[in-house]
Amino acid sequence: MIALFGATGYTGKLVAAELSKRGMPHRLGGRNPEKLAALPSDAERFVVDVGESARLDEFLDGASAVISTVGPFNRLGMPAVEAAARNGVPYVDSTGEQQFMAEVYARFADAPAPIVPGCGFDFIPGDLAAAVAIADLGSEVSEVAVHTQASPVPSRGTARTTVEMGEALASEARVRRVPFPDGVRTGVEFPFGDVPLARHAHGARAVTTMVLPSVAAPIVRRLSGLLPKLGSLVERLPEGPSTRMRARAKFRVLAEALGPAGRTAVLCEGRDVYGLTARFLVAAAQNVTGQGAMAPAEALDAVPFLELVTGEDEHGSFSWRHLRA
Repeated sequence: MIALFGATGYTGKLVAAELSKRGMPHRLGGRNPEKLAALPSDAERFVVDVGESARLDEFLDGASAVISTVGPFNRLGMPAVEAAARNGVPYVDSTGEQQFMAEVYARFADAPAPIVPGCGFDFIPGDLAAAVAIADLGSEVSEVAVHTQASPVPSRGTARTTVEMGEALASEARVRRVPFPDGVRTGVEFPFGDVPLARHAHGARAVTTMVLPSVAAPIVRRLSGLLPKLGSLVERLPEGPSTRMRARAKFRVLAEALGPAGRTAVLCEGRDVYGLTARFLVAAAQNVTGQGAMAPAEALDAVPFLELVTGEDEHGSFSWRHLRA
């Protein structure tokens, strides 16, 4: 039985739907009983808040894994991690917040169960594709880079998190050229995925970029510095993009490994990052192995997992392939 914490949020509802679609036994947890009761599911409802440690222990009783979508994680995410570690329950979450991930890695290295933050779209494709590219190179790696090109259709929660991360995003904004298969694109270096990536990059420099139109890249640093001032506007956003908007939002994630022997790369492509986040989280909850806090590529076997989540349905499409130099 999988315990889903944060089931009434935008991402949580998508994960609940994915669990139901797959016919997997699960328990839905959230702080609002009315919102829990309104979820279209036959699963058990469990009223629980982040500040209730004993109640969290009860929520995890009998669970084979817990999925947390409760954010922003820097403020609200740690109690679920603590409960999972305390009860020896495998843990995955949807965070995109590197500060939170770094704290989890530092605090829960010796946890008795796998503790794996960042198992949504933000990190799964890039982290696992990078692991495949490193293995493909098969020799000394000097740099590992992950480049993400995606249509911006944020949920209110994602926008709220982005605002809280705004100062960190503004601290680094170097421009570099990214060799996609159909031509070179402009990438702006952000410290966005390098914390988990550095854990399995074998000492290589870890770089992550967001791919933008070339005319936009020079002003990104200035705009990102304004993000912390936009908090009041975020709360006026809808809870999340419509199904139609999600289906039209395509992405590409290119992972490269570079070294004296040359370059290898892996390309992931698809649409609907929120639907795929639900798919990734459910698959990760079933497949993480090991003990202690880990990056996705440390807890999941990269190639089998990417194959497992490949495909197209009403909740998005995903594919991946090796690129030969």
